[in-house]
Amino acid sequence: MSSRPARQAFERAARIVFTIVPLCSAASADPPSILTHPLTDIRMIREISKFRSGAGHDFSYDASFPFGATDATEPPSSMKHYIAPLESLSEELGDQATVPVYAPLDGEITRVTNESSGAYTNKRIEITPTAAPEIKIVLFHVALDDRYPQILNDWPPELWPDSQPDDELYVTTAVTAGDLMGYADMRNSHDFDVAVLLTQPDGERVWISYFALMPGDLFARYAARGVTRADLEIPKAQREADPITSWGGRNDDDWIALGTPVPLGGTLTLAFALSATAFARLRRQARR
Repeated sequence: MSSRPARQAFERAARIVFTIVPLCSAASADPPSILTHPLTDIRMIREISKFRSGAGHDFSYDASFPFGATDATEPPSSMKHYIAPLESLSEELGDQATVPVYAPLDGEITRVTNESSGAYTNKRIEITPTAAPEIKIVLFHVALDDRYPQILNDWPPELWPDSQPDDELYVTTAVTAGDLMGYADMRNSHDFDVAVLLTQPDGERVWISYFALMPGDLFARYAARGVTRADLEIPKAQREADPITSWGGRNDDDWIALGTPVPLGGTLTLAFALSATAFARLRRQARR
């Protein structure tokens, strides 16, 4: 592996090249800016993994799994974002009721499957946006509110031995931007994650960055924490030139740390955020 200064110089050069090509090079046009609500409370977030990082595991193209990307040109990488909360919340972690997960737009839940995280099981959720049915937003490791189906359109048994029938005891599959969908399951993890699958006009399916769907007014919250869009994505050319050689370890270059939150109420900022989360939790319990 190259030294850190050399890596940083290469990354700067790759970003210059990257600005000349489309955000999703395999796509015929940039994806639409359709997000209308934050996915979670950014004041609780410490760091985010980069698109095409080496964090976690390979999440690019899998020929044995026909429900993901069909684009086999991407080098092995993690084509999703892991989202990790503040270290100051560490005493609150280990639960399923601290870090909220909101619907980032209007849409329909079209698939819910069980997902393992160590000794625990939580949900993998696919949302099809009302404004862009060619897109699927995939949320991982969520304790899904029981208003929504706990299993829906599961993978077929020949691909998924733990395939289960649809849950029939739910209220709705529709989500409206800002709906509290549940909480990140932090019982066995330091993060939860999000991915976006785009089906192009020619039928090719490609993974794109979640932040490619984010308009400027929403991204301003990240900019206020010192983050640029380029910070959140490793260009394909850079990943090809610097391939991932191992998985499972921590590499700081895979992550972008968010700066200190802009105070909204002095030292009460985070306390307010947690109070709002607790209130939402009580509302959820009252519905049961």
